[in-house]
Amino acid sequence: MTENVMLDQLPESWKGYQINTSFRIGIQIMLMQDADLNEYEKMDLLIYLMFEDRDHPEGSELEECANWFINGWYHDNPGTKKDKRKLIDYDVDQWRIYADFRQIYGIDLATDEMHWWTFNGLLWNMPNKLSSFMEVIDIRRKKIMPKMSNEEKSAIREAQKIYSLNQVEAKYSENEKMMIDEYDKMMAQRKARKEEQEEILKEFRK
Repeated sequence: MTENVMLDQLPESWKGYQINTSFRIGIQIMLMQDADLNEYEKMDLLIYLMFEDRDHPEGSELEECANWFINGWYHDNPGTKKDKRKLIDYDVDQWRIYADFRQIYGIDLATDEMHWWTFNGLLWNMPNKLSSFMEVIDIRRKKIMPKMSNEEKSAIREAQKIYSLNQVEAKYSENEKMMIDEYDKMMAQRKARKEEQEEILKEFRK
């Protein structure tokens, strides 16, 4: 049974593990995917952001927990066609999202607080005609069809050029795959490397 925002309090824990569910944590996790970090550093940063110094799941359970936290708000079917294009960048789109929340909901994302799931529910259900962010998403999704006039095609190409995002495919080296597989064994070293983790976090937030 899934949580219903109209009936239930949104969860703050997963299988007994307390999680920082702030929307700011979710945004940092999403930005982390594009950061210049190896998979091991990303895992450590994920733990630091979601759990700080609290107990946390490990290995495949950590991956399951992170996926639940990031995507658990979504309840529609995925559909048969998967669009792998990147549609949102929380750095590039920050002002569109910020302005839309101020104008549509009266929420100041610089000072107000909310659950990551609440943030996503509001973000992806903004009315297209009122949301500059959703208009840009539509432009990024738009496909050029043969029946379009040359003027329409040119206008779409120009708009997509303006709002384009770097389409980067994740490619893991054999060494990175090995590091992921060995992650459970390395967790015992985490405390000794805490200062290193904090330095990584400082660099990431610059």
